[in-house]
Amino acid sequence: MQEFIVRIQKTELNNFKNVEHGAFNFACNSKEDIFEYGSDILGIYGQNGSGKTAFIRSLAVLDALLSGNRLPKDILNYITVGEDSSHIIFEFSVTNNIYYYKVVYEFEFQKRLSDSIDEEDQDQNPVVVSHEKLSFSLLKDGKWSKFQTIINYDYSADEVFTPKVKFVEFTNQNQNVIDELRLAKKYAIKQSSSFIFSKDAYKQIIKSCSNEDYKNIIMALSIYGKFNLFIIDNRNTGLINANVALPFSFKINEENSLSMGSIAIKLNSPSIIPEEIFSIINGVIETMNTVLNKIIPGFSVMLVNLGKQLMSDGKTGVTVELVSIKNEKKVPLKYESDGIKKIISVLQMLISMYNNPSMTLAIDELDSGIFEYLLGEILKIVEESGKGQLIFTSHNLRPLETLHKKSIIFTTANPQNRYIRLTNVKTNNNFRDFYFHDIILGGQKECTYEPTNSFAISRAFRMAGEVHES
Repeated sequence: MQEFIVRIQKTELNNFKNVEHGAFNFACNSKEDIFEYGSDILGIYGQNGSGKTAFIRSLAVLDALLSGNRLPKDILNYITVGEDSSHIIFEFSVTNNIYYYKVVYEFEFQKRLSDSIDEEDQDQNPVVVSHEKLSFSLLKDGKWSKFQTIINYDYSADEVFTPKVKFVEFTNQNQNVIDELRLAKKYAIKQSSSFIFSKDAYKQIIKSCSNEDYKNIIMALSIYGKFNLFIIDNRNTGLINANVALPFSFKINEENSLSMGSIAIKLNSPSIIPEEIFSIINGVIETMNTVLNKIIPGFSVMLVNLGKQLMSDGKTGVTVELVSIKNEKKVPLKYESDGIKKIISVLQMLISMYNNPSMTLAIDELDSGIFEYLLGEILKIVEESGKGQLIFTSHNLRPLETLHKKSIIFTTANPQNRYIRLTNVKTNNNFRDFYFHDIILGGQKECTYEPTNSFAISRAFRMAGEVHES
């Protein structure tokens, strides 16, 4: 059976970081055929601290849940201050050109109740996945069926999950399966992970479920989370800017294997990496250079082998250093600009996303250090001829002049309505100028920029200087 193509169509965030409520559709959702192949780009723009990075972090949470992993250790800080829980909804399109689904996955995570905290477990997450709901609609004979719930999970309920009729379909009333699912529920609560996509529950569900649609959907989302959803956050940018390390995220499809992962290679000194990783990174760099020397003419990167060395685990490693090559001259990569290093760190994943219609790549602060004209050209190429889904945040406004307006959303100053698309934009408007006009004069239903007072800022600088001098 052909691989399922999964794409995010809609999202809604509630009480997540500084987003009390925010919802929007992706550009692909505005098409007549939501399953149409081709790139789908979403750029998120707005004032500092207005919810751009919050959405990227929500994708990281989604990735952890779909992959059956534990929630991030700092997840407690993701719940809006003063609230006890966060509630998030994602809608997907899922198809393999035989079956066509709309799938809604919603989940809630909340602070763990004091009476359920194991004080002896130092590694216990203070947050628990308290609710999950998976529902779908099927396209058949040109018509969408009514949405129906597959699994409705409540961590505090006596039942493993509801509706009861679905529970029977999943278990065939096999007591061994029921017992295994109860254990999976207890483990998911303890581990702060998804129940639906946990390793144990997933195994039982796929093995015992008699409904083909349910199995297709759960398998498709699980594979999507594990292999096709990638998040590169601004912590990577911090490592680059500090000249500490270059984070490499990679995904290589070969005939009978898939290599994927992430590794940070030191910039300020040689790194020791396992032999098998050395060969993989060499392959990544070889592929990447094909595109890199077209983006930066005559420029390429090389991983220099400085010799083998025994690693702390007893395995043989390779000591390596990253160098750049231009005009046949080799220079340690640490001496190149932050923009070049940022391009190198994300380029292989951009190549994978460009060629894979089921891959979603989210990059926080994509523009960091990258020349604005180049940034606009790369995004324009992806929009015109790419296949995958790209989500990015940026402060550089050049993409507003190269991307379709449906591919851009803006954050607002209203935490109860964080994301909007600008209205009243005419075809002959320069979108970048229109946005500046809106910041200065308004014109939207929500304020896209919380006003700052230049006189007050100037006075604050002067007062701070007086305090410092005294």
